[in-house]
Amino acid sequence: MKQDQGISRRTFTVAAGGGLAAATTAPAARAQGGTPVKIGVLLPLSGPLATLGNDVYRGFQLALEWANAEGGVFGAPAEFAVADVPSSTEAVSQANRLISKDRVKVIVGSYASSISIPASQVAERNKVIYLEQGAVADEVTKRGFKYLFRMIYPATTLGAGAARFVTETIAPGCGLELPRMKVALLTEDSSNGSAIAEGAKSWFAKASVNVIDATSYSYKTTDMSSMVQRYKSIQPDVLVACQYTPDCILFARQSREAGLNFKAVIGNGGGHNVGEYAEALMDDVNGVFNAGTSVNINPAGLTPESAALFKRFHEEHRKKFDGRAPSAHTGMGFTAMYLLLKKILPAAGSMDVEKIREAALALDLPPGSTIVGWGVKFDPQTQSNTRAFPTYDQWRARKIVTIAPEPFGLAKPTAMPLPTWGKRAAI
Repeated sequence: MKQDQGISRRTFTVAAGGGLAAATTAPAARAQGGTPVKIGVLLPLSGPLATLGNDVYRGFQLALEWANAEGGVFGAPAEFAVADVPSSTEAVSQANRLISKDRVKVIVGSYASSISIPASQVAERNKVIYLEQGAVADEVTKRGFKYLFRMIYPATTLGAGAARFVTETIAPGCGLELPRMKVALLTEDSSNGSAIAEGAKSWFAKASVNVIDATSYSYKTTDMSSMVQRYKSIQPDVLVACQYTPDCILFARQSREAGLNFKAVIGNGGGHNVGEYAEALMDDVNGVFNAGTSVNINPAGLTPESAALFKRFHEEHRKKFDGRAPSAHTGMGFTAMYLLLKKILPAAGSMDVEKIREAALALDLPPGSTIVGWGVKFDPQTQSNTRAFPTYDQWRARKIVTIAPEPFGLAKPTAMPLPTWGKRAAI
């Protein structure tokens, strides 16, 4: 599948259905009249995080189109001012540009914690709402910010969840006794990866599991062969990993080339639950687990309204994006933008920042109210969503399928221990 081309590091006004450089409003939105409601979008659309950033942006696009087709916001069309932020280096300047040049009152971003942390500082200083849809680092919501809201769970929760899945599902499935099981943690070295490792270590310590190696590295690396050889020497039973797409694929390929095998592998979002990972490994992706968020859940666990939205999301995503199946990151992007345009802003009644903040804090949706299964209730202290939770998936026949928790699972976990490379086609 062809990867999206990035855009240059400047901002663009993007209308519903428009391309990244579009400066006009779609016909359905134009017919509404009124001054367009401009929403800032801050994502890594080029550079090493572009695969995931563009996945999120597809979700934003769908939410924008649907909202405009249903009357827009305050009876006027909504439109995007987009800032491409390939890495943390550009986060401050691009957030400043959205606020000073495009005059946005709300910014939605940014997937990566390394981008979210500096960008949200700019928004806070300027009293602009920053809605974070996918950055999980605990630090994001530990700074006492008044205008920052986060839709997703914190990284330590995710890391602990992956570790719990290892102790409660993988260990018995593989016939491993906890005190004798050997676990390795491999994480990229941002605040995201560090917090996930922290959460996993804490859970394993309580369960008396032997973590024989905990290594972090830069996601920009171009060679992971030394780590592969180290693992071949110490022979972990289980690998718990937090990686982005390029480094995730690189490690898997170099592991395959070297004949490095584990009894189980579980990722923590990032590269382990996107289509590019399956395209790179083909049948060898089968059997790999992931802790994170999923759009491949059982819709029977959703409210009737969300189940209908879930069905429409999957159908229209494939139509709009050349048959491409949506990733979890697309689902998270859609969820954040759709709630902003259809729930929070209408409840606020205007683009007054204090009213938007009040509307966000008042939002109260039970679990099953979004296409990823979450409910929404922002903690009044941290302003992080208390009803977001990880789901657990496994790759089957090159497709990722949710296996837990109930009522969102579609299948039971299998392939424990994980067959060696080249022997996973039947999973």
